[in-house]
Amino acid sequence: MAVLEQVHTIVQDLSVNRALKVSSRLLASSGYGQPETLLLVGDDTRSVFKYYNGYVPNLANEMLVVRFDPSKPWISMMSLPRELWVTIDEPDGVTYTNRLNSAYTFGATTLLRTIKQVTGLSVNHVIATTFTQFENAINRLGCVYDTIDERYYHNNADGGAQYQNIDLQPGYQCLNGSEAEQFVSYRHTDTSQVRDARDQSFLLAVKQQYGPRLAGNTGEFERVFGETVQTDARLRSTSEILNFADLLINANGLRVRQVHFQTLPCDGVSCPLGDLTATPQQIHDSVHNFLFGGDITPTRQVAAIGHKLSRRGGLARLPLTATLASNVAGEQAAAARLQFTAEFPKVQDTAGSAIPVAATCTQVVQACIRNYLIHAPNGSAYPIYVEVFSNGDLGQFYDVQGTTWTGAPLLGTPNQTIRVGRRSYELYYEGSHLQAIAWREYGAVYWVHNTLTDAVGNGELLAIAEQTAPIGRIRSAPRHLILKASSVPTVTAPAVKTSMLHSIGRVGGLIALLLLPVGLLLVLRNWRRLRSMRERVNAAVARAGVVESRLTAVAASLRPAVAPGAAGYANFQSTAARYGAATPDAFNRYRARRRWIPPSIGVGLVAAAAAAYLALDSSASGPKHAPRAVPSATVAVLGAGRTPHAARRLATELAHERVHVVATGNLEGPAPGFYEVLYTPRNRGQARLLAAILRTQHPRITPIDAATAQAFGSSAKLIVVIP
Repeated sequence: MAVLEQVHTIVQDLSVNRALKVSSRLLASSGYGQPETLLLVGDDTRSVFKYYNGYVPNLANEMLVVRFDPSKPWISMMSLPRELWVTIDEPDGVTYTNRLNSAYTFGATTLLRTIKQVTGLSVNHVIATTFTQFENAINRLGCVYDTIDERYYHNNADGGAQYQNIDLQPGYQCLNGSEAEQFVSYRHTDTSQVRDARDQSFLLAVKQQYGPRLAGNTGEFERVFGETVQTDARLRSTSEILNFADLLINANGLRVRQVHFQTLPCDGVSCPLGDLTATPQQIHDSVHNFLFGGDITPTRQVAAIGHKLSRRGGLARLPLTATLASNVAGEQAAAARLQFTAEFPKVQDTAGSAIPVAATCTQVVQACIRNYLIHAPNGSAYPIYVEVFSNGDLGQFYDVQGTTWTGAPLLGTPNQTIRVGRRSYELYYEGSHLQAIAWREYGAVYWVHNTLTDAVGNGELLAIAEQTAPIGRIRSAPRHLILKASSVPTVTAPAVKTSMLHSIGRVGGLIALLLLPVGLLLVLRNWRRLRSMRERVNAAVARAGVVESRLTAVAASLRPAVAPGAAGYANFQSTAARYGAATPDAFNRYRARRRWIPPSIGVGLVAAAAAAYLALDSSASGPKHAPRAVPSATVAVLGAGRTPHAARRLATELAHERVHVVATGNLEGPAPGFYEVLYTPRNRGQARLLAAILRTQHPRITPIDAATAQAFGSSAKLIVVIP
């Protein structure tokens, strides 16, 4: 009933906007737990722009198909090119040839019919949103952390070509609704492939940041979702909502497998220049890859590339050139203004070296250097820089970045970690391509981010990361742990406690074990009494004929004395009559002995069960499983977030695990975005033992800095920092 009530709430939220008019005959059906394909449409409806000459048709700015298949360990995603030249059937029967996105002018039914005719894909549901709804949704969520790959700028007031205004600086940042709308709707100075990749990049960032919160915050997300989208009417039924919600929640932790739709540029004869076309074989291969293709991450190949790079001459075989002298000068000027060690690459893509990297990101440059601040979700500000490089292709830029915010969402869970030279590199993949490579040193994290379409090869990207080194003065990063001298009180580790239920079970089991012999003795005693009684009854059988007449008279005269058990006496009388021993005294002894039989047997059974429980409890807590290793080093716990008493609570929990906690305290300044276990020299192994106890918090193990070590002196060898 609770689930159904939640479904009714979702239906109400989805009813905020009108349902899309989609012919049900074009929508495929699926049962619970079966694969589903969704068509996501970005509706280009917006205010009149000058370059539309006063008329804005309803066009599909983005058409994305997403495949949820419970049998696959990923989600498949493929953008349908909006510029793909296709044949479209209007609702009135007129046929014409134009871009695929123009089919949306006649509604979702015409668009869906055209997609099915061109690709053969069966779609279960259609979900559409407008720019305004999209922008409002991002603002409701707060913001979305994503990488702006280059400098985007256009203002119609400057004259020249008239199209959408945009003003975005490059670098990893948190985008609000307006900035996100500018980023995903930008459609100039690059290719269709880059435009689709830009949209997919943002959707993946949303999933990465908010996907883990879906299951526990359905009410929050369903309201935002309902206000943001229009869906086909079928998706508003109880059964379809259950299917859809189950797919979304189960796909929460899955990677997204991006599929490229194969196309060819138009020749200017059969279709206009700038648009796209596709052969039947290309369409078939794209759809087959979307539905049935695999997703092989080349971890071994990349590790082999790293091994080759560590050898002499391995770098010379890659399309790289030494960083231009003008770029080096700009890098040095930018590094002087940073508060931590800046690292920049010694090499750059050969094809992109013709585009110089400007010292600052002005309104007109694309490849440039930028220093700025990034704010974590808790409001803490961290210094960060970005350097933008071109790889020579239209609209393709890769970025080198660094920041002291080592817990940025972008660097959450690497797919692979390898070691090249003296560094360990965290690798992040998109299918078979490397999307980003990160490494940590000098109290900061640095990474190289591929282009939107991952156009830089895996070996080339790894070589750029390996050739990125400090430039200018090496300085210690400003520690985000600023201690309050008076906020590190000494705390005595509490004694290890056992739960009340466990204690009662142990005591009860011990008592039952002690009572077990008593119960067995009672059972044996009553068994002997019963055997003796049977012997006497058998002996009296011989006298049964003699005393039969007297037995009847005596029973009648003594009936009131045994009135409370008259029925029992009658049973005894009829039984004993057959054996010649029916007297009132014999009956009373028989009844008294009979009362002891069930209790004694019950006590024995309870005692046996309790002994079995105690034995099982002892075996479960005994040497069957080796006890968890506990660090012997002293530990301090520091709270850096806003949760009150977090450090003291964790100290208590660690004390229950027999960890020697000597101090707790609070920290001022920006908080880390993750749990940290800091260790003093020669205590890395102890830090690993402590991290194993805190494994549910996924702590990171790092050496302690001099300032923090000095604040604690020699009292603590390990320090746990709570974000």
